[in-house]
Amino acid sequence: MNTNSQAPHSKFNGAAMIDEEGREVPITESMIQRACEKLANSWCYPLPVSGNAKPVQTGH
Repeated sequence: MNTNSQAPHSKFNGAAMIDEEGREVPITESMIQRACEKLANSWCYPLPVSGNAKPVQTGH
C-alpha cells in the first residue's frame, strides 16, 4: 500500500458559481468584465444622501 500517493490535480484553477439547477459553472474573465462594466455604468457620484443624515465631523 502506497501512502505517499496523491489525488490527481484538477485542471480547474479558479472560481465557480452554482446555477439554478445545481450545476457548477466556472466564472470566466468575460463575466467579471461585464460585472465591472455594469458597476461602472451604474456609479453615481456624489452618492445621494437619504433622510436627514448629516456628515460626521471629526476633530475638535
